[in-house]
Amino acid sequence: MSKKLLYTVLAGALSISVLAACGEPVDENAPLEDPATIDEPVDEETTN
Repeated sequence: MSKKLLYTVLAGALSISVLAACGEPVDENAPLEDPATIDEPVDEETTN
């Protein structure tokens, strides 16, 4: 009985890994849009 359970679990893991590999390809060279790296002008107000 334990072999049957083991084979079922392994078959399920294999099925999930095959389905996960069938996704949309990822472009490794695409630039990341990180908000921390975007240069925005800073309004500097001076109060005297």
